[in-house]
Amino acid sequence: MSKAKLVINACAKINLGLRVLGKRSDGYHEIETLFQSIDLHDTLTLELTESAEISLEISSPWALPKGQENLVYRAAELIRARFGIADGVHVRLEKRIPVGAGLGGGSSDAAATLVGLNELFRLALNSAKLQELALQLGSDVPYFFVGGLCRGRGRGELLEKLPERLADHSFVLTMPPSSALSTAEVYRHYDELCRQGWQPPPARLYEDIDCANDLEDAALALCPALHALRKLLKELEPELWGMSGSGPTYYAAWASSAKTQHAAQLLAHEHYAVYLARPTPRAISFAPSQDVD
Repeated sequence: MSKAKLVINACAKINLGLRVLGKRSDGYHEIETLFQSIDLHDTLTLELTESAEISLEISSPWALPKGQENLVYRAAELIRARFGIADGVHVRLEKRIPVGAGLGGGSSDAAATLVGLNELFRLALNSAKLQELALQLGSDVPYFFVGGLCRGRGRGELLEKLPERLADHSFVLTMPPSSALSTAEVYRHYDELCRQGWQPPPARLYEDIDCANDLEDAALALCPALHALRKLLKELEPELWGMSGSGPTYYAAWASSAKTQHAAQLLAHEHYAVYLARPTPRAISFAPSQDVD
């Protein structure tokens, strides 16, 4: 019998590099990026109810909507509407992934909700069907069904799983406090820069990984505090570093955990928000729970 309660960990992602290849006819941007999932994660507890409603409970240091503006709610709503499900569901979301940080927290939560409800409602949806539903919620939601190191093309949904490369590295994720950025706003400013003749930055290679991000200059313009952070990161001489997604989070990584710890302490001393993380081979995993038959 299907479980009536599930606990799922939903991991964040880093964009190790991101190139914008052009504007598409559907209004989206064509990109090429390298995704890497990390062990910084949110936790979702999904439980069937008799209320015939979706209810969302959030434990978070950041203010988040609990209705249709929340991707978790929209994922649950999409599943119920698509398959004519009347049963209610309660979701408790414990947020650890910073909001508006370019780490895909909302998208990961949405993907985990689809995975969990597929189990709870016994829908037996295959990967292709889940990917189709996920793309209705956001361009990078499909990635979280795959996780690990992936090349993403198109809107980010055309995925190529790659061999793990960075398992021996540890990451510092850092950003100025209170510096969330809107992805849509960053892309709008990127388009404006392009109209002004902006040129993409040169490749910044770690082995064959290009860590350059075409959205970085737009994010720097929208969040000037990033300039000092970027300068400080470069001075720490990480093996690879860059801005993740649409920012404002920067990542830096070393094979030496001592160097990672030193960088984290220095950045915290300078009053930046700091998170330590390691790469993971997958982005969504079931956690132990007190399951009810």
